[in-house]
Amino acid sequence: MDELDLKFREITACQAAEDLVVTHEESMETAIPEYCPDLARIVDTEGRIRIREKALSDGKLTISGSIRVSVLYTSEESPGLRSLSLTLPFSCKVDDKRDCGMIAVDSRLLLLEVKMLGSRKLYIRALPEFRAHGWRKVRKQICSGADGSEGLQVLRQQALLPLMTDVWERECSIAQEVPDQNGTDDAPDLLMDQVFLRVNSCQQFGSKLVIKGDASLSMLCRGDTLESKQITLPFSQIIDGEDLPEDGIFCCMPQVMEYEVHPVRTENGSGFGVTIRMGLLIQTYQQYPVEYVSDLYSTRNEIQTRRENVSLPTSQQPEELRRDTAQRLEGAGAFVYLTDADCTQGELATTDGDHPVLRTTVHMKILYLDESGTPVIAERSAEVSGELGQIPTAFRTSVEPETWQRVGSGYEVRVPVTFRLQHTGEDDLTAVVSAQVIGKIDRTATPSLILRRKGAGETLWDLAKQCRTEEQAILDANGLTQAGDISDQLLLIPKVR
Repeated sequence: MDELDLKFREITACQAAEDLVVTHEESMETAIPEYCPDLARIVDTEGRIRIREKALSDGKLTISGSIRVSVLYTSEESPGLRSLSLTLPFSCKVDDKRDCGMIAVDSRLLLLEVKMLGSRKLYIRALPEFRAHGWRKVRKQICSGADGSEGLQVLRQQALLPLMTDVWERECSIAQEVPDQNGTDDAPDLLMDQVFLRVNSCQQFGSKLVIKGDASLSMLCRGDTLESKQITLPFSQIIDGEDLPEDGIFCCMPQVMEYEVHPVRTENGSGFGVTIRMGLLIQTYQQYPVEYVSDLYSTRNEIQTRRENVSLPTSQQPEELRRDTAQRLEGAGAFVYLTDADCTQGELATTDGDHPVLRTTVHMKILYLDESGTPVIAERSAEVSGELGQIPTAFRTSVEPETWQRVGSGYEVRVPVTFRLQHTGEDDLTAVVSAQVIGKIDRTATPSLILRRKGAGETLWDLAKQCRTEEQAILDANGLTQAGDISDQLLLIPKVR
């Protein structure tokens, strides 16, 4: 038996692996720096996780970095609210057998506990949760052509597949000095801060990718009075050196790796110096055209053909669903500041009308001054939901920078939530994987003309293959121009000479 000369094309796609979720506990006792006054009362604490390294080796994933712990407190030695910043390092290792070539890690704090051990010492315990997203390269061979037999007939099919063709990371930094529009010549003390990143556009220009977005900075400051300040810094990054497809769609997810904010004094007054190091996770999506051989036969030779389903992981460009929650805070005086806001991973549910819906719970801590001027923390929780058109295969939830406004005798604090929806699946293409010539056809036993009708579900290809002739020969013999012209009429099916 002679093997036919089959030509194969390789298709490469990225497939998302199941998330790996791990929790890790760290604790320490630490002395308060000498420059800080004694602690009388802890008002609030918040922690920011900074992942400095993630490494995958020999089936082990190592995640290391630090938690920057900010402590708001009062002291009997000096009036007003004060802050203390401490660093809690962490490193954890977990088994990862997912065989991923690319890893991205999200994190959140499940628990942050800070206790006073006297007026000059603190005990800190933190429980961070890490969610490791992974992608593996899937490479499949599919038959794209065939040769090597007299009278060979080849059925070629076309498909347009939505694929994630690449996923990669880049690091970049921004540094900027921002004037304090409402400030004085003296820079205020910075008690607490947080940074949110958002990408607004990710566009290709030739071999370069231009990413534009905003860094939103929220600050708690102390001058003559307590103030909450919000600053938005636009940023742009040009990424070069990657092999970018011309028809690609690019999605970028930013992540704060490290940042520093400090008061500055300039000739024009006070302001803030901001330095942010960020990671950019970039995914490439394409509508990928595939032409493949789904069947073949010969009008001259008997061919033994084997066909199999070739499964390819498909992935649509992510969607975003944005909702928000509003909380009223009465009797808050002239000042509020959101010290922390986070949301749960979320869950899929259905409404009374059986429509799919995503739900998450937002937890927030709001600092305000009561009627006596004492700093107080109000803890609030609210459920946020969004109705879906179709059920996603995966999703992520995150909070965006808050806004607040004066309403009557209090404040309304509004926290936006973003659901990032991913739709993935698999497409099966039935293609030829091997074909062998097993002998000659005895054409003397084949009638020169056959009369028959097309059966239910039969195609022109099916007729031609059964009768060992060619599709075009059937069309020509019946005065037809295309396969769609065939109805239930009696067809002349000639033998190919």
